[in-house]
Amino acid sequence: MDLALHLMVGFSLGMAALLMAVLAGGHRRLALPWQSRLAGLVMLAGLAITQLGHLEFATAAVDAPPRRYVVVVFLQSVGFYWLLLGALRPEGDWRRVEWALPAAVLALSLAVPLAWAVPLALALGAAAASHLCILVYRLRALRSRFVLELRVLGLFALMAVAVALSGLLAPAGLGWYGYAWTYAALIALGFLVVGWLLLSVPDLVPKTREAVAVAYAQSTLERVDREAMTARLRQLFEQERVHLSESLSLANVAEMLGLSAHQLSELVNTEFGLGFSRLVRQYRVETAKRMLLDEPRASVLSVGMAAGFNSQSSFYVAFKEQVGEVPGEYRRRRLAAANGSG
Repeated sequence: MDLALHLMVGFSLGMAALLMAVLAGGHRRLALPWQSRLAGLVMLAGLAITQLGHLEFATAAVDAPPRRYVVVVFLQSVGFYWLLLGALRPEGDWRRVEWALPAAVLALSLAVPLAWAVPLALALGAAAASHLCILVYRLRALRSRFVLELRVLGLFALMAVAVALSGLLAPAGLGWYGYAWTYAALIALGFLVVGWLLLSVPDLVPKTREAVAVAYAQSTLERVDREAMTARLRQLFEQERVHLSESLSLANVAEMLGLSAHQLSELVNTEFGLGFSRLVRQYRVETAKRMLLDEPRASVLSVGMAAGFNSQSSFYVAFKEQVGEVPGEYRRRRLAAANGSG
């Protein structure tokens, strides 16, 4: 069991370091407000320190967790909340109570009796996850994939409740070793889920931010010539082919049009009936369809990259969603049909 604990802690430390590097670097797939990136770094550092604390619990008999451990667990809960709040709220729409939350949580972590500290900290984390679920649920009409986000947040809330219960049971027979093993396993599971999410849905954060911008913005196009802007937007994609750049973003195109990101989101949503990311994918898939037939010797991967996709998986998923078959099958079928008719 100790070997398994060491493996879970080692995996968690590696994932924490990797995600901290991504957050600190401001990667475009995790384009979040500065306060959310900072909170994410605090949360990840806190999880790493917490896992090291679990090794200490496993090797030394303890009657209660030390105060430093309690402070870290409290701060990582508020870090988790602030990190995801940045994806679910417009930057200028944070409440005063949300800005005051870190100081209040820090004060609470220093004052709460140690016997109740761990369950209270994890209950706070469960409450944060539940509130985030409510925010996601309010956006459900804008993106069907929010069903996935709701399930993940619900899982995190249940994990926090499970750890809080183990913290309550630790003095009553479970022991702090059992608590440490339980929490270490759930932290490792959490990192595994996050890693899977980022790999399977690489543009999760940009899509969420885009939906939030549309949901919270009142009409910002009252003084904008929609017809002219729509024509210019089509020109950017159809003539200037801006979608071929894999780094293309909502902010980039908004700047080209002289609009704000909110205005562009609303324009695309009202004039095209879909979100910006989906519009870009449609143009990229149409480009890839032509290239697959015009360049039969080119590899499928090179076609996808040339069309603006940043990975083979994102290319295959978008292509099959739009065309109904994967790129290789589409090419073989169309070329065979062309040769047969010739």
